[in-house]
Amino acid sequence: MSTTKRSYLVIGFCVLALIQICVPLSMIARREATLRQGTAFRFQTRPVDPYDAFRGRYVALQFVSDTVPTKVARSYERGQMVFVSIEEGTNGYAKLSGVSADRPQDGHYLRTKVRYHAGNSNLHVNLPFNRFYMNERDAPEAEIQFRRRNQRGTQRKAHALVKVRSGMAVIDDLYIEELPILEFLKKQKSTKP
Repeated sequence: MSTTKRSYLVIGFCVLALIQICVPLSMIARREATLRQGTAFRFQTRPVDPYDAFRGRYVALQFVSDTVPTKVARSYERGQMVFVSIEEGTNGYAKLSGVSADRPQDGHYLRTKVRYHAGNSNLHVNLPFNRFYMNERDAPEAEIQFRRRNQRGTQRKAHALVKVRSGMAVIDDLYIEELPILEFLKKQKSTKP
């Protein structure tokens, strides 16, 4: 093999290795920038299947607010990428207020996909966050406490704090009765006999 060919192979290998390092680093940097600089919204959770609440080290979450009111729901197709406007509702929780196929010029928004449309005026979307990762040791007790406060017919006292920035959303923490989940679990342990 000639020296020139070998030099090209080494340069090509170095470029490929650099790309493989830069891609995950840029994903991590974008997530961390969203956590530091994103606008916080409280998303009210709803009950999850009690037998599938945890898979490994994360809590599977479902949210009350996953429907966008729109006059043209039928013009969106299942799986289509859309931009959903988000604002704080009168109850203090996040509210999905509009949908567009184009990126909004101002305001807060999520980049997500259409799940389905119900009738002419409601568009259901997949929120781009549905897992809350936590220590496996705390997961079973967190599941029990989370489920208790999120049962149908009870006043919901659990929510996820989600940071939103430029269409990206990251769950900052899960709250039960206004306390971060780990702090709530510590409080529960200290009050047990």
